[in-house]
Amino acid sequence: MHAIGGHDTILGRGNITTYPARTSEEILNIHGVRKADMIITEAALPLMGGFKLCSAIRSDAGLKNVSIIMLCDSVEASPPQCREAGANAVLLRPFDPIQLFSKVSELLVIPQRQDLRTLLHVSVQGREKKSSFAGMSHNISMSGMLIETDQELTKGDRLTWTVNIGPRKISADGMVVRVVQEQAGGKFLSGIKFLNLDTKSLVIIEQFVKGLIKH
Repeated sequence: MHAIGGHDTILGRGNITTYPARTSEEILNIHGVRKADMIITEAALPLMGGFKLCSAIRSDAGLKNVSIIMLCDSVEASPPQCREAGANAVLLRPFDPIQLFSKVSELLVIPQRQDLRTLLHVSVQGREKKSSFAGMSHNISMSGMLIETDQELTKGDRLTWTVNIGPRKISADGMVVRVVQEQAGGKFLSGIKFLNLDTKSLVIIEQFVKGLIKH
């Protein structure tokens, strides 16, 4: 997921990439290239301003499919005015950062995670390695999972993994997006982002995260 705005300190979940911007024109240019999932902007942001920015985005068929959160003071605009301009959500200052994070989570549907302690099989095709070995999953979400292995993985490694969730077995591709320092006992923790997960596997993981499937 990609978000444009200056609030990357609270957007560190769910593999979100942020692109800070100082003007409405910068936001428009970045969105035109990156096709962001969310834009967090201010009503009084120079040069174009938040209202014209929203209007420009919503009137462009190639750019309009994006969630927009507008931040403003009550003297700048009212929530109805901001929504009329095209904002999905409006937050008036002062606001609690948790309020902003909650709205971001709602609009981006940041996945919840569920503990999943089970053996998994991993095959790695890395820049300097090609190997297969067993590991242990720690938790899983709709977008990825944390795994523990005896082998040290490298950020950017591509791998194929297989894990059992209840009576069902899931196999898919993934990429290492985060590497944690070596743990006690010579174990390594790595964050895996799912690649091209099929619909059936997504449904199984979603049901497990919601507690509908017991491991």
